[in-house]
Amino acid sequence: MKKMTKIAFVLICLACTVCAFASADTLTACGVPQIVCDLFCAGGAGASFATILPCGEQQTGLVVAYKNEELIADQVMPVQELEGKELTFKYFERTKGDAFTVPDTRVGRMSEPNMIHLSGVDKSDIVEPHGLEDPIPFEDINQIQNKERFVNTHFQYLINLVLLGREKRVADIVQNTSNYGDGLSHTYEANQGMGASNFDIVTTILEWLDKPLARPNKIGMNYTVYTKLRTDPNVIKAIFHNDSGSGIATKQQLCDLFEVKNIIVGAARVNTTKNAKNLNLERCWGNHIWAHYEEKLSTLTEGLAWGMTAQVGPRYADIIEDKKMGLQGGEILKAGFYQKEVVLGKDAGFLLKNVIKTA
Repeated sequence: MKKMTKIAFVLICLACTVCAFASADTLTACGVPQIVCDLFCAGGAGASFATILPCGEQQTGLVVAYKNEELIADQVMPVQELEGKELTFKYFERTKGDAFTVPDTRVGRMSEPNMIHLSGVDKSDIVEPHGLEDPIPFEDINQIQNKERFVNTHFQYLINLVLLGREKRVADIVQNTSNYGDGLSHTYEANQGMGASNFDIVTTILEWLDKPLARPNKIGMNYTVYTKLRTDPNVIKAIFHNDSGSGIATKQQLCDLFEVKNIIVGAARVNTTKNAKNLNLERCWGNHIWAHYEEKLSTLTEGLAWGMTAQVGPRYADIIEDKKMGLQGGEILKAGFYQKEVVLGKDAGFLLKNVIKTA
């Protein structure tokens, strides 16, 4: 009798293990009732026993890997994922002489090499949680035929909205004149800028590129400015060497003209009213031109870059049960990350505001 009990216990454990790691389709094909599939929440390896909707490695991987090509925040202020789980972090705010003082590299036959010392200002900050959740009542969950597809789509939608919020934060930082050194920002009047007589945008940008302590290697703007820039008569003349003013410059041609590695163009729009029924869509990126320098190997504490983003841990994805939702309860999808954007070198870039003539 005891042997039979042990055998039964082993078989039950084996069945639970199979249900936990097999997909819902596999279990159904093997004749397992749907109610059992839902009970064990078979969403793949790592699926949760506590929820009906699947949340395993596949869903987490989708959230981590998701990228919206229309958003440029990661190109403007690149993400550095920090080691460990500590929410506080340190970074160096670069001083003017930090990356430009050449040390004595000569080494005597029996002496030690000279040591380098970062002269930046040691600062500390704390990453902030940014995320959203999507509540799904059990009444709706019971009607979902393909729960895996439903969850995957909703997780991608959630993280896209979180990234849109990051785009707005980064745009506000980049387009703030206080985040640039003395003499490294300028705001044009309504009757100035591209479209005004005797205004040469080519000469203007080339002159401003020489003002920061490190010549910027990437230039950014919105699509309105980009369209105006690539069709500007002075740009066309400089690239195509003609006086007709006809032609359209490509991003690569603009990179070659201004001798930068990248032209970044932002297209994101946000609803500033935070009310879906009363829309007031505005561009995240205004009619400005900004340029930043970024060393290839720069980090929060080494090298030189205008700005970067600290992140603790990978992006977060989870599903939790909420018994207070509706009459039957429900489940909540959550997605987000812990990040903080910081300006490291105010003297490593410039900002030109309102570069298109409006009056």
